[in-house]
Amino acid sequence: MRLLLALVVFTASVSAQSWQLILPKQAFTMQVNPQDPQKLIVGNWANQMLRSDDGGLTWETKELGSTSVVSYVTSLHWSSADTNVIVGAGFVFAGIKRSTDGGTTWEQVLLDTNQNRMWYISDAVIEDPSNPSTLYAARGTTYNTIYRSSDVGATWDSISVIDPTLTGRLCTITARPDSTNILYVGAQGGLMFRSDDAGLNWRQVPVLDTALKIAPDAEIPKIVFSRRDPMTGYAVVAIGSILYRPNSGGVLKTTDGGASWYRTGFSDTSFWAVDSRPTRDGLHDDVFAGGFRLALIPTDLKGDSLVFRSTDGGESWTQFTAIDWQPNEIGQTLANVWMMRWDPVGEKMYMATQLGLYVLDESTTVQDVLHPSSLRVEQTGTSVLIVDSTPSPNVRWAIYGMDGQRWMEGDASATGQASIATSPLPNGRYVITWETERSVRTVTLSVVR
Repeated sequence: MRLLLALVVFTASVSAQSWQLILPKQAFTMQVNPQDPQKLIVGNWANQMLRSDDGGLTWETKELGSTSVVSYVTSLHWSSADTNVIVGAGFVFAGIKRSTDGGTTWEQVLLDTNQNRMWYISDAVIEDPSNPSTLYAARGTTYNTIYRSSDVGATWDSISVIDPTLTGRLCTITARPDSTNILYVGAQGGLMFRSDDAGLNWRQVPVLDTALKIAPDAEIPKIVFSRRDPMTGYAVVAIGSILYRPNSGGVLKTTDGGASWYRTGFSDTSFWAVDSRPTRDGLHDDVFAGGFRLALIPTDLKGDSLVFRSTDGGESWTQFTAIDWQPNEIGQTLANVWMMRWDPVGEKMYMATQLGLYVLDESTTVQDVLHPSSLRVEQTGTSVLIVDSTPSPNVRWAIYGMDGQRWMEGDASATGQASIATSPLPNGRYVITWETERSVRTVTLSVVR
């Protein structure tokens, strides 16, 4: 009887979990400070990064360069050797930039001598797990160069090139956590490369049982290894063309340390994000995967807005179906999931998407959000008054449901106040965003009648 009761309680708690919106802006990647889980950074677009020092309540915009360019910050690395150091790169980028003051100012540390673009696409800058002063970067263009830094990203040297006749693009790089020398790169064509000598030499590994490639336009944008068992790993496959959709997507798994991979499911579904954490009993991996679709590909290709979870290491999957995707700050509606990120210190699972940053709402890990000290909330039965003790000009407010649905929006007064009628809102919890040109603050609201 006691075993049956425990099983029922666990199943109910899983089914009640949902994704809570904490930043309704484009999030192409995110990182958590290795020493302080309250500090978060998010890669935005046009050379912009957003930083929060209070767990997502308040966000400040940091600029890596000119905001008049079309670029996407898709790779951020927050050093565990020196948490003042953040390394940034991305898609349609001009190289690698580095900050030594937490993202306030940036220096160009790697640039192509011929001024060619140096894209670093998806977690393409990483640190050596046994020596965090050593960083690796995988250049995601036809040059296919692997770079290494021995001084926390201050200087870089090219150490190898992955044969461009095999693949036209490198997407991601990762290190197996139990080995200093073993690195993996995911690439276009649905190819995966392995180095056993810290990036000096590379060879292909089978990605579908014995097959060395998946499809010409497939990509492997993310590879992660289990924190429970480093011989187990997961990767996802993005479908780049509707012509190659059959049998060219899905989630991959290895049980031999990455020597070979097999598909756990979703052969016709396109993914970009994956991460895992140990289950509570420590016996399996709890795996999360998020979907992706290029804007120009017909909508009958399955990918965007799809979020799945497996509590048995990929043997079976359930879908999160209650995410109400809403347009982002520039009106986009394509719900691509760019990053799943498990924070083992704060014990939270984050999801960075094109429509905002979410955290998995779990009763054992996610606490009720506190109000920022500069915002005061006065609630009556029919309205809520938001008062900003440090008013700024041109403040825009909005109210979102915890599932991401935007219910209403408006402008704050010049004195830093907004009186909002709550009668249109159903009972439940909401996020109010308080946004200026340089920062975003959030405060929670509960409507109970």
